[in-house]
Amino acid sequence: MENDRKRFLHFSQKSKRSYCNSKSPFMKYFIPQLLILGSVVACNNKPMDHFVIRGNIPGAMDSTEITLAPNGKFDDRIEGYVINGKFELQGKMNTPTHCRLSIDNQDIIDKKGLRNENLTKYVEIDFFVENGELTFQTPHIDSLPESFWRYDIRKEKNYTLKGSTAQDIFFQYQQQTIPLRHEIRTLDRAYSENGRIEDFKTLQEQRGKLENLTKAFIKENRNLAVNLHLAEQLKKEPFTYDQAYLDELAGLFVSYQDTCSELRNFHQYLQQARAYVQGKALQEGEIITPDGKKISLLSQLKKDRYTVIDFWASWCGPCRASFPHLREMYNAYGEKVTFISLSVDKDEKEWQKALGEEKLPWNQYLATPELSKSTRTEYDLTSIPTFLVIDPEGKIIFSGHSSGELETMLETKCNI
Repeated sequence: MENDRKRFLHFSQKSKRSYCNSKSPFMKYFIPQLLILGSVVACNNKPMDHFVIRGNIPGAMDSTEITLAPNGKFDDRIEGYVINGKFELQGKMNTPTHCRLSIDNQDIIDKKGLRNENLTKYVEIDFFVENGELTFQTPHIDSLPESFWRYDIRKEKNYTLKGSTAQDIFFQYQQQTIPLRHEIRTLDRAYSENGRIEDFKTLQEQRGKLENLTKAFIKENRNLAVNLHLAEQLKKEPFTYDQAYLDELAGLFVSYQDTCSELRNFHQYLQQARAYVQGKALQEGEIITPDGKKISLLSQLKKDRYTVIDFWASWCGPCRASFPHLREMYNAYGEKVTFISLSVDKDEKEWQKALGEEKLPWNQYLATPELSKSTRTEYDLTSIPTFLVIDPEGKIIFSGHSSGELETMLETKCNI
């Protein structure tokens, strides 16, 4: 996010030079830049071939920078400025597109030499843009949700974008889910700070409620752009879903014709996700013991108990930060569950050094280069720490990155 912010400021300075030299009749508001935004998220064509957003932001300082970009595509942005509390942006969309509007006055604050943090505003809000006449309204810039850790979901009710059918529907979803999403964010922060497993269990329950609400909303509202965006929230980590769940997601879009790239991409995701459904057998591979012997990974599984495999590395801070919680779980469940830590370190000496520092009481092994490589594709293991839970039959029934998720899994799914 910080890199994006620096890039944003850099391009805004260039845009201001164009602003000062412009002869546009809209100059007193901003410099609109006409740009075709390339990201397509739906298949509905609109008769008007461009959009115009006219906005009012009372309380915004003159020359506050406005940036509109498709979500995740900052390079395709349009830039402008607020003058007398107003702004105007023009561009072209092939289809309704989920975008992010950024409002930033840091540049003008710096130029004026103001040092009051209360004057600095950096806002990021999301909505759907489609071709047509659009109007953005908010009571005051202070009523908008700030970005990063200051983002307050409850403030999403304080702005509107009129003129976009997709946004009207998305706004309904936002308003219906504000209380639940705010509670989830609060619980997530609380768990991050105190590590209480009870907070995590409540967090998971509320996430489940939001998932069900989202699926119900998709069924009730036939707007492909919005539904595909919401469906992104329904994607899960490998081995945390079964085939029935993937079939349910496919059923949400069965009535739509497969004629646009985003819908085809979603169907492709569902096809690829089949490789990581719960119940896939753990694959064989060689592992190295602390005394340098190579042994079979599958030989470490017990047929009468579950097995937890912790993928980690000596250089991974979050991995080592999870060890105290893993110790607690080992002490609580060690008689019923086999615990294995499997390092993906490339440097065996660094692994050995970390073992001496951590002094972990359960079995420690080093993955061979061949096993490390195969885990990336076999288990979609792209980050660590990653915890796998293997059932007594040798099948994977869970994969996750949080020790809280792991403990909840052991308690609920494994009946421990």
